[in-house]
This record gives sequence, structure tokens and C-alpha cells, in this order.
Amino acid sequence: MKLTAEQIEFIDSILLSNGIMYDDVKLEMMDHMASEIENEMAENTLSFDENFKLVLDKWSEELKPSSSFFTGISVSYPKIILEKKLQLVKKQMLFGFSSSIVALLVFMSLIEFYDAKMITHNFQAFARYVFVLGYVILIFNTIRIWKSKLNTSFYMNHKSKMAVYITWIYPFCFINTPPLDLRNQSMLVFTSTFMLFQLLLSSQRALKHFQFEKKLKNSLV
Repeated sequence: MKLTAEQIEFIDSILLSNGIMYDDVKLEMMDHMASEIENEMAENTLSFDENFKLVLDKWSEELKPSSSFFTGISVSYPKIILEKKLQLVKKQMLFGFSSSIVALLVFMSLIEFYDAKMITHNFQAFARYVFVLGYVILIFNTIRIWKSKLNTSFYMNHKSKMAVYITWIYPFCFINTPPLDLRNQSMLVFTSTFMLFQLLLSSQRALKHFQFEKKLKNSLV
């Protein structure tokens, strides 16, 4: 038995009241819950409301308010939202650190043959161009996402990093003199690479938002 539009809207309102405000997560949960309710109604004689309560009980653990050190102990999210945030944060951190280690190893290899200060200066110049390009893409994606009017978990992660990216303008664009000692030169290469990859990963989050937007439009055709 297929659920009516009113019943789907009811599920939507309950998810909203439980803190599921991101369209992609909410749609995924609605699809699962609607299918489970339809299966229950096909197998028993209970009403929609009664079957909805049965299914909601199964999902109660996913809706439980939870917090994490990585997303801020003082801020709580439904467990299903928090898990998605943590999965993305951990993936970004792992990718950023891995890229930084590779860049550092390349730097340490190059200074065996070339002047470390020259290599660091060239790295700073290259990093500046990449940062400016990444920032232009970031602004373009932010405007495009804002115009889409959709509130996805991908946009939430994209938006939460904006203030951090703004603080990076000064070190990338206005500090031109490379450090004199090898320790600080190595630190600059490591941290700059990590920061650049975090900025460039914002494009990946934006792409996922646009993919969801396209999927939603296609489902309405």
C-alpha cells in the first residue's frame, strides 16, 4: 500500500521536529521509513499512525541527540547527522595529513640537491596561485549553492568552513618571505599543503550538493 502525499508530509514534519533539517539526510530517511511503513501496512491491519509509531521506534536510536569532540561538545545533532559529519571530517583530515606528508617528503628530497630557501620560496609562490584559484572556485560554488535554496549536509560542511578559509587569506597572500631555518621551512610546507587540500576539498562538498540537487530535480520530472 502506497502512502498518500499527506502521510509523506507528516513523516517530513516529524523528522524536522527531531532535528533532521538537511534535505539530503531527510529525504534518505523518509524513503527508508516510508518503505518500512508500507511493508508493515501490507502485513498487518494496523492504521498508518500505529505503523508509523512502530517504525519510528526502530529509528529512535538514529534520532537521539549526540555530540563529539570533533564537531564541538557543546553542540548536539541527531546521531545520524553526527555520524555523517564525523565520517566527512575524518576523511578530510586523513586525506589532508597524507597529502602533507607526501609534500614534505618531496621537499626533503629536493633540498638534497637545491637550496632550501629557494625551494620554499617557489613553493610559497605556487601555493599562492593554487589558493587564489581555490578561493575563486569557493566563492563561485558558495553563490551557486545559495541560489539553489537547498539545505544539504554538504552545504552545512561547506558553510561551516568559510570563516576558517577567510583567515587563511593573510598567510597565503601577504607573507612572501620564506623562513630561514629548515625546521620552519618544513613546517610551512606541511601546514600549507594541509590547508590547501582542505580548501580544494570544499569543491568536492559543493559537487555532492549539486549532484543531490540534480537528483531531486530528475525525481520531480
